[in-house]
Amino acid sequence: MQRNHFGAHQIYNVDETGITTVQRPSKVIAPRGSKQVGKVTSAERGALVTIRCAVNAMSNSLPPVFYFHKSIF
Repeated sequence: MQRNHFGAHQIYNVDETGITTVQRPSKVIAPRGSKQVGKVTSAERGALVTIRCAVNAMSNSLPPVFYFHKSIF
């Protein structure tokens, strides 16, 4: 940083993650004494959505960016 003279407002950390559009519930709530309890999930395969977030060394952040791949449309 000293050599290149970067300030805290110029140093960013970027994180990227992918999530699916199909939800899988981890818990199922049912009335006490129920004999048949099943969880309902979507049968579709779902699509991957990529999200990127960026924060600089002064705690300023950029709005998140969502990437929707062409397979969704």
